[in-house]
Amino acid sequence: MKRETRSSEIKLVLLSILTGIGLYLVPSAYSSRVYNLVRDAAKPGLVLVQQIKDWEFPAAKETQQASLVQQLEAKLSEAEQANRRLELQTLQLSEELEQLKQTGAPDYQSQAGERLLVPDLISAHILGESSIALLREGQLLNQGRVQGVLESSFVLQSDLPLIDQGAMQGVKVGYSLYAGKTVIGKISEVGRWTSSLIPITSVKYRGSARIARKTDQGLQWGTDGILVGLGEGKCQLMQIPPTESIQVGQEVYTGEVDRELPLNMQSTLGQPMYYGRVIEAELPRGAPYWKIIVEPAVTLSDVKQVSVLRQIVNPRRMLTN
Repeated sequence: MKRETRSSEIKLVLLSILTGIGLYLVPSAYSSRVYNLVRDAAKPGLVLVQQIKDWEFPAAKETQQASLVQQLEAKLSEAEQANRRLELQTLQLSEELEQLKQTGAPDYQSQAGERLLVPDLISAHILGESSIALLREGQLLNQGRVQGVLESSFVLQSDLPLIDQGAMQGVKVGYSLYAGKTVIGKISEVGRWTSSLIPITSVKYRGSARIARKTDQGLQWGTDGILVGLGEGKCQLMQIPPTESIQVGQEVYTGEVDRELPLNMQSTLGQPMYYGRVIEAELPRGAPYWKIIVEPAVTLSDVKQVSVLRQIVNPRRMLTN
């Protein structure tokens, strides 16, 4: 097989040489005609090759552009997250500075003490429809049926989404759920192994919230209001007085005091958490409050894993005893 291929190649080379010699020896009177014939014969092939190149080049160019767009989007997302972390740090420092201005610095140096109750985040997964169906049928927990290890039927029959953490993990009604630093919702009912949650867009959701305005000195907090779900993928920030300056695009964070949380959870939030952005702001004539519509930063359908904020006794305090 190799010999036949080698022989074909030699013949092709000899044919090319003889063709070149023949064209060279052709009288000048006929050379132009021969040239035109060769050019016309080769033209379809040349056109085809050019078209193939034209097809391949845009495809390669589009692939390179798509890759570049993905890289830029990833860098932009990282930069936005870094900016948000810096903004939160700036807000926290501003609050500490304002408090220091009001109370004044003590003349003596105090020693920082350990807090008794500290926040603690536990990871939880949102259960899918198939898992919930198995739970309702008792197929996932049927091994403990004799010992009374049954999940709360009230939780399982709820139409609200479920997570795979419950009372056995220290979850309680009213505890908040986050995706990163973004508020997702709060615990509605707690079973032994699972809990139902209220998304922030649900009409059953209520939580303290406030506007963060960007100024030359950094972010400034607005007056605390109440964020309620509208049930249509959006929320409304209520009870914001007309003296506040509200604009579309401003960011909304959790309030300083969440009226919907138990009192023993108030001190564990530590820093403001993110809700979303203002997409509509209207102050009707004579109205006592703004009408503010908020678009959540993250919807429940976008996440599979959340964090539940609970409080625990400070382990350092326990070690000192």
